[in-house]
Amino acid sequence: MIIRHLETDAGPENNCFVAYDDLEEEIGEASVVETMVDMLCPSRPHHLLVRTQCRQEAQDALLGAATARAMLLARMTPDAAARIYAECPPDDEARMTALKLLGFRDDDGLVRMRKTLVRGPITKPLPAGCTIVRDYLLDELEQRYFLERYNAMFARSKDMAWLKAVRGMPDFARVLVISRDGLAGEMLTWSDNDVAVVGIIQTTPAWQRRGVGSYLMEYARIYWLDTGLKSAYFDVWTRLTGAVRLAATSGFRPAETLMRYPGIDIG
Repeated sequence: MIIRHLETDAGPENNCFVAYDDLEEEIGEASVVETMVDMLCPSRPHHLLVRTQCRQEAQDALLGAATARAMLLARMTPDAAARIYAECPPDDEARMTALKLLGFRDDDGLVRMRKTLVRGPITKPLPAGCTIVRDYLLDELEQRYFLERYNAMFARSKDMAWLKAVRGMPDFARVLVISRDGLAGEMLTWSDNDVAVVGIIQTTPAWQRRGVGSYLMEYARIYWLDTGLKSAYFDVWTRLTGAVRLAATSGFRPAETLMRYPGIDIG
């Protein structure tokens, strides 16, 4: 087996390793995607995602090469604590075993949480000094502002085409909590096969842990029921304890693991 490191001018997020067999046939590849998520994970903002797509015989070598590269990149930014993590399908025990041998811990994942919707009054108070607004994100200027907030919060690079696709989902709505000083929090929601979806929920830093997310969840529950929906789901990263706590206190319970993200913490 031969592994070649392909380096481009686009930056370390495009670090890629390609494996070939003795006949020079490509049998897999691995890459390291590097992001800084200061707003979402301030205590460990440097994220390095190891991705692999390969045949079984190339897995160990490619994972080892990409993990070594991720560790080097992490140490190149010593002032920011890092998290190296890898994608691992829930039922892929062979990959999990290989990752554990490299030092990864099975301590994170993307979990789908579900709840049955029950009619009743809103049980969480709207934070003092705030008002609630529901719209459909039709204004072009508001769309640009939303993309700026979303991309800054989640370290993404989503564009208008992506947002147009989101706005085209069934039962789409945006719910805002507005304070005297501006935006306190917002949620984008829609439905998927007649099930309500918490698509995106975010609270501005000044309003975190002040009940904004809880109220948005309760307001959305009424909206979902009025739309005729009877259940909802919310996909959360288990490492983001605030999102897990919000889902749990809003009545959502773990239903299935969509992806495991074992990791190595550095710094």
